[in-house]
Amino acid sequence: MKKRLTNNLVLKLLSLASAILLWFIVLYVEDPVDYADFSPIQVTMLNENVVTDQGLVYQVLDNSNVISIRVRARSSVLEKLSASDFTATADMEKNLKYGNLVGIEVTCSNRDIGSENITKSRENVVISVEDASTEQFNVVVSQQNEPPDGYAVGTMVPEQSIIQITGPASIVSKIKRVEAVIDVSTFTSDRTVHCNLRVVDGNNEQLSTADLATLEFTGKTEGMDVSVTMLRTKEVSLRLGYTGTPDGNYSFSSISYRPETVEIAGTAENIAGVSEIVIPDEAINIDGITENLQLTLDITPYLPEGIRLNDEAEASVAVLVEIERKQGRTIDIPVSEIGLQNVPRGYEVDFGDLEEVQIIVLGTSADLAELDTEQVAVSLDLSGYSRAGDYTETLQVTLPDDVYSLMNDVEVDFSLVRATTTADDEEEENDGGTDQSDDSIPASGSGTGTGTGGDSSTGSGGTSGSSGSGSGTSGSGSETDGDTSSGSGSSEGSTGGGSSGGSSGGSGSGEGTGESTSGSNTGTGALAGTGSNS
Repeated sequence: MKKRLTNNLVLKLLSLASAILLWFIVLYVEDPVDYADFSPIQVTMLNENVVTDQGLVYQVLDNSNVISIRVRARSSVLEKLSASDFTATADMEKNLKYGNLVGIEVTCSNRDIGSENITKSRENVVISVEDASTEQFNVVVSQQNEPPDGYAVGTMVPEQSIIQITGPASIVSKIKRVEAVIDVSTFTSDRTVHCNLRVVDGNNEQLSTADLATLEFTGKTEGMDVSVTMLRTKEVSLRLGYTGTPDGNYSFSSISYRPETVEIAGTAENIAGVSEIVIPDEAINIDGITENLQLTLDITPYLPEGIRLNDEAEASVAVLVEIERKQGRTIDIPVSEIGLQNVPRGYEVDFGDLEEVQIIVLGTSADLAELDTEQVAVSLDLSGYSRAGDYTETLQVTLPDDVYSLMNDVEVDFSLVRATTTADDEEEENDGGTDQSDDSIPASGSGTGTGTGGDSSTGSGGTSGSSGSGSGTSGSGSETDGDTSSGSGSSEGSTGGGSSGGSSGGSGSGEGTGESTSGSNTGTGALAGTGSNS
């Protein structure tokens, strides 16, 4: 047996070597060793509590927890593999190095693939370890797009108003707000909608996926429900006025404002009765201004109850009040057209050679052009005057509208004189006995007279002569007012209120004096005269 085995040993060894060589040749030709790349492979972090138990949090940097691998294996094996056959882990308990590197291990579910067959694109996950931070944020509902014409969003109320977020202090500090985003482009009625949450930083940009991955939300994490109410809209006009008057040298010219109309929103019942928004005059005061007034007015406080603006930007209304420096227009008023008021009885006003007075009316050029001079009334009030004399008084001028004013007061010179007496006036005065007048004009006088009669006698303030008649001339009288008058007259037996001085057949002489106070004439006197009886 042994001999058989050793016979032709060299030949047998050569045959075995040839067979093995042939087997390898066939194997590598039919099922060669090759390489295949697989990505992305997500690295799972293990034993994170090594960091978090210390009140710290970590953040993966540079997306280093996603790798690619290259696998060396026979083609028959490689063609059966996929990325899901590989598991990549980074164990913080075993492989944390230098405080920020965690070694990556990759295993394959196919037993034909070992770690030695796998080449990783990187060996470590790079992390940043820092203090943890927890903060609460209000959930703000963010409207996307506009509702259909004629509608406005009333309220949008999230089911949870506050959400708590925990994460790296550097990431949490970036957060400005948390939004629930809702698209209202088709809403015409009230409803409840499920919305996604969006975390926004100080630049109004949404946090990156990598930053969000480091955050932990307490409460709603997959969005939340929002209740939405819808309102109707309507465009109405604004109406603005003003109060006060500019400085005396200026007149109001115009008031303008933008916008002139606003769009309001409310329930159908509330907006039905609103046709305009009225701003009270007290909101714009132009009292004493000497230049154009510009201001921005917030109209929100003047909106009716249950009404709001559809666009809050329209709440600020730009107002411009323009004034114009007054100009003058000269008007000539004949003195005959000056209305005289409260003229003392028995007196009249004499303007002398004055034919007309001039007044200067101030106003804007447009107002002055429309001024009707027939509506300008000028009067002179004499209620403070009771005696004759020369005076100066300010005329009273009435203008047709408040837009006009006088440049200055107008004074006029005049004389107050006794009214001219007519024959009828004298007869009325004689018949009336004692004359009552509105004026207090004390006077005194003396007179002499002659008479004829059958008998002659002497009398003083006595009775008249029988069948006698007398005539006399009045003397002169002076008034305490400084006015001097003279006159003539006849009296049967009396002058100035006295009785005749002679009786029948006699002769006498006498003097008479008379005084008038407050319109009543009283007199005493004696009349001198001679008489003959026939």
